[in-house]
Amino acid sequence: MINDDASRLKIINNLPPQVDLLLQLEALKNVERQNPLSAGSRRERVAEHSWHIALGVILLSEHSPDDLDIARAVLLACVHDVVEAFVGDTFAFGSDVDGQRSREEGAIAHIRATFPQPTAALLADLWEEYEAQATPEARFVKGIDAFLPILLNFLNPEESSWKNHGVDSRKVLKRLQRVEQPLGALAEINKEMVAQAVREGYLT
Repeated sequence: MINDDASRLKIINNLPPQVDLLLQLEALKNVERQNPLSAGSRRERVAEHSWHIALGVILLSEHSPDDLDIARAVLLACVHDVVEAFVGDTFAFGSDVDGQRSREEGAIAHIRATFPQPTAALLADLWEEYEAQATPEARFVKGIDAFLPILLNFLNPEESSWKNHGVDSRKVLKRLQRVEQPLGALAEINKEMVAQAVREGYLT
């Protein structure tokens, strides 16, 4: 094998500037969440989670009580956690959740200010649409973002983040209540899972 560092460097230096942002977002492949996979001992990563949310939007859209632009919703699902490449994941029931909003807004401001336009603005605008929860697509993505973690914790009780962190079922139900309308019947399925987890003792 021939090493030609000069040629490699030339190729790298000629990459489109947007690739720098793309590579920084690759960090999401390594950022761990607290939720388990549905089977097995390891925790899911943020990039996997975002992909799973996007698939959930496609496959579960018929359960939405609202008409959805599926393509728009998938875009929102893909970018809804991009800030975590810069600030890490915040566990929904953790002690640092109070500062989550300010950390994530700082990260999106960094993206807007640092990376090429209009690419950075497009990414930031999608993230802010999700955060504002003003569209049916954003609300449904938020709903699936609640539905799937409950599903994963229910299916893998031994590795459940509920069990590992002593999560109170009232907190889970409070979070679910905020997205109950866009989830439709899926919210009722989640409630049954929560009740069963309490009966089995791995959710308090």
